[in-house]
Amino acid sequence: MNVPQNEVRDDGKTASQPVLAFLVPTYKTPLLTADLFSVASASGKFAGCSFALLLQAEDPNLLAYKTIVENFRERGLTCGYFVFDGTPYAGMINRVAPIINADCLCVIDSTHLPMPNGASTMLETVSKWFAMSLQQMRVGMFTNDGLYPLVTKKFVDRLGYLFHPLCYGRSEAEHWLLKLSSEIGTLSEIADCKIIESSADGVEILGASDENDAAWATETLNQTL
Repeated sequence: MNVPQNEVRDDGKTASQPVLAFLVPTYKTPLLTADLFSVASASGKFAGCSFALLLQAEDPNLLAYKTIVENFRERGLTCGYFVFDGTPYAGMINRVAPIINADCLCVIDSTHLPMPNGASTMLETVSKWFAMSLQQMRVGMFTNDGLYPLVTKKFVDRLGYLFHPLCYGRSEAEHWLLKLSSEIGTLSEIADCKIIESSADGVEILGASDENDAAWATETLNQTL
């Protein structure tokens, strides 16, 4: 485990708790991961945020990821990694979510990154969204389709998980978070954001699940509402 280092915010103060931590399950995609970090670093929009790679011990590129983290830390990006041995997708996320140091969490992959429009930073954007309500257990959507939702740490603490353990992949896990938060009135849009996507084709990204498995998990969870 090599956790993200503390961020220094624009006011010069050390932020012991970043506003947002991106969890990035990663397997055999070091070049894509380096590209993701490069975009985040070059944009200048992620001060006050952190990135945590969730790695598999059997990944032949493990040392490459460690080098990537070290290089981008030198550039000022707050990043780190956790290494797992045979832990399933949702299991990795749920083991990290309770201990990561951040107000909000967002699970992405190496080909997608939420990005504020215009000159706004992610810290400013999420802080403005936070200020819209006193409710601390919330889920935010960067876009209308709700992909890659932001989840507050308070919501994770209350649920006991970030991705429901019945979910095999990202799609059904996100569907559950969006549906649950909508039902209890804690889902809202984070204004003026987009999801940028890598142009890389044919890359197998962690978090894909069989269509039948996704349908079963979704149907089973919907019954609990």
